[in-house]
Amino acid sequence: MFSKDPQLLFKYSDKNSPHFIVPNLIKEDSLVLDIGCNTGYLGNFLINKKNCVCDGVDFNRDFLKVALENGYRKFYNINLYDSSFSIKEKYDYILLIDILEHLPNPYEILKKLVRENLKERGTVIICLPNIGRLEYRISHLFGQFDYEESRILHKDHLRFFTRDSGKRLIKNCNLEINNIIPTGFGAKVKIFPTLTAFQFVYICRKKNVNYSREERNEI
Repeated sequence: MFSKDPQLLFKYSDKNSPHFIVPNLIKEDSLVLDIGCNTGYLGNFLINKKNCVCDGVDFNRDFLKVALENGYRKFYNINLYDSSFSIKEKYDYILLIDILEHLPNPYEILKKLVRENLKERGTVIICLPNIGRLEYRISHLFGQFDYEESRILHKDHLRFFTRDSGKRLIKNCNLEINNIIPTGFGAKVKIFPTLTAFQFVYICRKKNVNYSREERNEI
């Protein structure tokens, strides 16, 4: 299993980061499963500001105590390299924020979570880094593909996604995409937001569910 992150800090002040975007997509009083929850920095915000109930999944056992202190109801110590895990509950929201790119089998894991743990009218929020960002397109054109200690070419990333390859992955997991939100400076100034996006946030729901007009307009 990857050593995904050290302890992460919550940065709500940046309105063009997932730390701001994702919490504002979640309704009050929701039941949330936070995959790769780290110490529970995101769930702590949802618990205190939106009265949500949050359960977390992470491979790092050192984060267990901190996440529970941050208000998480349950903490599942799961290695997502192995899809044989079992979580016996269904959720209003499943969050996969900068997670799927670390996995050798993101399709298998996402499809399992949708099938077993997402309520019929639930929402999946996925954040994927954008390998199609302009600076990487230029470096790849000149034959450069050098791993980094952070960012999009992080040395722990096993999969790389563009906006469209992320869409294909999601649609093959019995999900439809309601909205895609780019992050980063381009999105902030509204100049080439897709080409300059550092990440894409995908807001997804199950396919073949008869949503009302009001439900579709919620996202």
